[in-house]
Amino acid sequence: MPTCLLHLSSAALPPIPDPVTTFHHVIFITFLFALGACIGSFLNVVVWRLPRGESLSHPPSHCPNCNHKLAWKDNIPIFGWLFLHGRCRYCQNPISPRYPIVELFTALLMVTYYLLFFIAHDGPCNPAFTDLRNDWPSFGLLMFMICALLAASLIDAETFTIPLQIPWLMAIVGIIVHTVIDNLRTPNYLNVDPRSIAGPVALGGGVGLIISIVLFFLGIIPQSFSEGEPALEVDEDEFQKEVARAKKTGEEPPKRPCEYSRSEIRKEIGKEMLFLLPPMTVALLAAVIIHYSKSLNASWTHLLQNNNWLAAFLGSVFGALIGAFLIWIFRILGTLAFGRIAMGLGDVHLMFGVGAIIGAGASVITFFLAPFAGLLVGLYTLITRKRHELPYGPYLALATAAVLIFYCPIANYLRPGVEGFSLALHNLTAW
Repeated sequence: MPTCLLHLSSAALPPIPDPVTTFHHVIFITFLFALGACIGSFLNVVVWRLPRGESLSHPPSHCPNCNHKLAWKDNIPIFGWLFLHGRCRYCQNPISPRYPIVELFTALLMVTYYLLFFIAHDGPCNPAFTDLRNDWPSFGLLMFMICALLAASLIDAETFTIPLQIPWLMAIVGIIVHTVIDNLRTPNYLNVDPRSIAGPVALGGGVGLIISIVLFFLGIIPQSFSEGEPALEVDEDEFQKEVARAKKTGEEPPKRPCEYSRSEIRKEIGKEMLFLLPPMTVALLAAVIIHYSKSLNASWTHLLQNNNWLAAFLGSVFGALIGAFLIWIFRILGTLAFGRIAMGLGDVHLMFGVGAIIGAGASVITFFLAPFAGLLVGLYTLITRKRHELPYGPYLALATAAVLIFYCPIANYLRPGVEGFSLALHNLTAW
């Protein structure tokens, strides 16, 4: 071969990145630990301020007891609390150890996932993570989700509520990032197969969801539990404390939390079934029309094959819809069966955000793993009779964290059954 052709062929090849050495791993781990500690410090702000309706940026960090602005050195993650010996520099009141614990835990989470993904090569298998210098967008998205789930779990464990800003931010970021970065070489890519019905279902379900949201804001679809959902045990406990406090101070006693009969609860949950009708109906119509129209199916397949961003966008939307749908159906059916709220609506929003980031298959596994995550705690509360109601958000978060590591072996184990079911469904629809 002529020398000029040798030069041309070698120049056309992409540069080979430097191999990842132990030195690289040490640098990355150190950086992630420091970054995780800083993020944990911000999560402490979110967990404290968001449920109270306070701004996350103003005022600056201050002591909740004396309201004195903290010095910069007091805000150093983990070490600031140690230097102060767990007490405010100005009023000497104790500072909760939860602050450094959350910071340390967040830092260790990011380091642990790095070790599992990039060194042990566990985690996403389509393909696996290899080099943080190339895979940082995908890794950053998953770590963003883990941090958001940690904040939502801490808030839910304390207040039995999940601020909707967290899951909707997860969904928006997940859909945008997947649309921009996903291709068949990206770890945790969600591109839909052009030949599957996932794309049409995502398109129809997304359009139907927009229709339901518009109808809801127009007042055509009524809001369920417009006066507030039925009071939980934690609400009753808080109410009794407020009554006792009012008696001591001579103030007017607070209003009792909302109470519903079983028939009223079932009637209210029916309004949520109305909300689900447009997404389900439009998704079904889109799947049937595109699947059975040969010309339309060919155009649709060609469109997805030539527009990678659209396949990634629909894959993320499909994951969000499946994640939310599973929890919402469980909430509706459980409430209709028992006449009491089976699961909070915040959990539906949480799985909407999770599904947009990890996809439909991983969301399904998360849904079935979450009850096992809360089984021990549930048995403990049943035996001690302390409380029958549990916040479900932390268990969904724990199951999601586990799925990031174990999804590949679980998916490989279930693949023969899923493929058999898909083949039977295909034969049925073809008939």
